[in-house]
Amino acid sequence: MKNNICSIIFFTIFYFVSIPFGIAQVLSVDEFEKKYAESSTAQLVDVRTSGEYGGGHLPKAQNIDYRSADFAQKIQTLDKTKPVFVYCLAGGRSAEAATIFKQNGFTEVYDLGGGYLKWTTKMKPVEGVKPTDRKNALSKEYIEKSVKENKIVVLDFYATWCGPCIKMMPTIDKLQTEMAGKVVFEKVDADANKNLISDYKVDEIPTFLIYKNGKLAMRAVGFQTEKAFREMIGE
Repeated sequence: MKNNICSIIFFTIFYFVSIPFGIAQVLSVDEFEKKYAESSTAQLVDVRTSGEYGGGHLPKAQNIDYRSADFAQKIQTLDKTKPVFVYCLAGGRSAEAATIFKQNGFTEVYDLGGGYLKWTTKMKPVEGVKPTDRKNALSKEYIEKSVKENKIVVLDFYATWCGPCIKMMPTIDKLQTEMAGKVVFEKVDADANKNLISDYKVDEIPTFLIYKNGKLAMRAVGFQTEKAFREMIGE
């Protein structure tokens, strides 16, 4: 009996000691904004690439690329006793970065759920955004008309700073030319169409919405191969 109690105590202590300083708290856009505004010593960190950061970021955010080899070293320049607010594009990288912050002794870490995309779809303030090319703006009425009048319509939500989007552009252009008359491709610039991003509940790019006979048949997120795209369209 005594041995059993000792074992329980030992494993309980081991369990709590092995937890790397707890976990970061994931906040919604409104919660993140409110919490950040309430903290006079907050440190705001954008963990996207420098290219993404250069296309627009939260006001006063500093850029430390999570994918850089020296990420763990660079965050040592921050104050571990002050709150850290971290975000990326959609929440994937920031969640991993937040874990590293906690493992390195940062006591208070907040992660923006949904990332920069969710922040911008809610029309929250940003800085460093390059002027939007308004010729790429589309109306919801135009999209709805296209979906209604064509048998198959692909809505391609993209951005010029999005790596996977750029990588897919040759494939999209190829399919658009090849399938002309059968499939209509509508390219939706995320920066020029914030309202459409919100209306169609797009919180990560690239996102592809495939409509068949006026109804949404499939939603695909992220990089897609040509083969996968043909299968989704149902060639």
